[in-house]
Amino acid sequence: MSGATGSGWRVVEVPTAEVLPLRAMVLRPGWGSDMCEMPGDTKAGTFHLGARRDSDGAILAVMTMMVDDTPAAGSLTPAPAWRIRGMASHPEARGMGCGKALVVEGCARVWGERKDPVWCNARRVAYGFYEKLGFRFEGGEFEIEGIGPHMVMVRDPE
Repeated sequence: MSGATGSGWRVVEVPTAEVLPLRAMVLRPGWGSDMCEMPGDTKAGTFHLGARRDSDGAILAVMTMMVDDTPAAGSLTPAPAWRIRGMASHPEARGMGCGKALVVEGCARVWGERKDPVWCNARRVAYGFYEKLGFRFEGGEFEIEGIGPHMVMVRDPE
């Protein structure tokens, strides 16, 4: 699968092993890549997208999508949904549109299969990013120990 493109990069599906180094660098500094695999990474139906630089094949941003019921938060009750996990952009790639392209591509792909909501536990620094992409807040802010404040954000299918 090859999807959206930007100036010198394109969105492609990548294996789990290719998302781990960027997760370690951005989301879990000080952890080794081998410690950054998440529950569900290898579950049937899960897929990983990466923004791959054309010139050298480097991964600039990553995102994982999996089936995971919505949490009980705000007006939500647990129900079938798609979940974004492990979204990370290399510092040199921020502002290039890679993250947006990953979310747009991922949502289009999953909504081609099933029209379930897409949700994530967004870090405080990413609230505005997800809001611009049509996600809404559900429930209150909560702390993930050692990582920081988060909120559940949800986008309904188009």
